[in-house]
Amino acid sequence: MELLLKNKKLMQGVELKKAGQQKEIIRSLYFHGPQSNAELSRELGLSTPKVNSLLQEMIFRCTVQELGHGDSSGGRRPVMYGLAPEAFYVVGITINVNFSVIAIFNAQNEEISGPHTIQVRMERDITLFERIDASLREILSTNGIDRKKVIAVGIELPGLVDQEKHINKTYFPNVPNLDLKIGEIFGFPVYFDNDARMRTFAEQHFGLARGRQHVLMVHIDWGIGLGLIVNGQLYGGKSGFSGEFGHIPMAENGILCHCGKIGCLETIASAPAIARQAREGVENGTSSLMTTLVEGDISKITTTTVIEAARMGDHFSISLLTQAGFWLGKGIAQLMQVFNPELIIIGGKVAEASPFILAPIQQAILTYTNNDISNDTEILFSLLGVKAGTIGAAAFAVEKLAHT
Repeated sequence: MELLLKNKKLMQGVELKKAGQQKEIIRSLYFHGPQSNAELSRELGLSTPKVNSLLQEMIFRCTVQELGHGDSSGGRRPVMYGLAPEAFYVVGITINVNFSVIAIFNAQNEEISGPHTIQVRMERDITLFERIDASLREILSTNGIDRKKVIAVGIELPGLVDQEKHINKTYFPNVPNLDLKIGEIFGFPVYFDNDARMRTFAEQHFGLARGRQHVLMVHIDWGIGLGLIVNGQLYGGKSGFSGEFGHIPMAENGILCHCGKIGCLETIASAPAIARQAREGVENGTSSLMTTLVEGDISKITTTTVIEAARMGDHFSISLLTQAGFWLGKGIAQLMQVFNPELIIIGGKVAEASPFILAPIQQAILTYTNNDISNDTEILFSLLGVKAGTIGAAAFAVEKLAHT
């Protein structure tokens, strides 16, 4: 009997090990696309016969499929393997202070539904996830997707996120293991992190930061966040609170920030700050095309209005974006002096104003940094755009699931 128990435990250990190896194959094919047996063998550190055995079992279960032959490097052309598109689905969700976005991705990291914008905003009540789940159920049903084939949900959230304790310190400070609580609502494994870090994760694997070692990703939207890639690794700091770039005080005698400090960068260069300054200017009599765009209702002026007016040549809008760009550049200059990055990526809503903010950003950098450092850094605007949030959240869920 003792021998039988030992053999049973041994078999369980073997099966767990094999399951872990197959998760790594799924992760690799999801992030890197089709690969040969030899490529997977090198990446996973397994023998080619072992990888072949794992692949054949996954093909039998319709998780992996053969995709034909790849290019030859001198010998026989290798057989390429990829994930079957409908093997599973993963959900990426963005939740911010104004609305939420849901997108569904298949096993080949293709967005098959979305992005769906829903009017559920961030609040300090966990029931908000019930409203998001209701929308997700409707989206899955409309697209004929079996909930049983959804393997995980990734969510990007604003605020301070402690990855070790799974707590959002800003909105749910007294809810430990928030991922499990949300998972109970959705019925799927749920993984979440700070929005700026999620978008940096997306850039690292699918965007401009791919293959780079030292990158800063500045996310400028309702707030100003920062994601850091240091020595090729996403950096979170001791508790996961790194990147609160927007709460560095910049303007003396500035306005009160919601964090409690005066003159934070967010109060002068974030999307809400730009919109607020635009409304104040028009209310005080400044002539602007924005008045026409909102049909005289100044309360409807948003950052989108400012950018649209600027593209039409509106001087006031251009001046607002120029001013925001200079403040951003001054803040970025300080980051460059500390981190000496090879690349800075700018994303978020304000990045849509790139023709108007790039020059003042560069001007401020030249003014406030050492030339040797500024000349060592490339500045680019994200190509993933608004999709970076859901792409990053979904991929983050796959990454976490592979190591669970």
